[in-house]
Amino acid sequence: MISKDKAVVIFTAKAARKLLKSGFTMIDVKPDKNDIDGKRSVFVFKYQDGIFEMLNEK
Repeated sequence: MISKDKAVVIFTAKAARKLLKSGFTMIDVKPDKNDIDGKRSVFVFKYQDGIFEMLNEK
């Protein structure tokens, strides 16, 4: 199991898709606890070098 300090939580499907297409590893999909309607999900990715740089690219 990956510890929390080794994971990155992504809140949008667009960003998650970008990371997946770039070869990063998703380790879980969970319901967004802050979503009252219960429709949104958060995406948990394994922390890997370059993940934050990829998210900051436009």
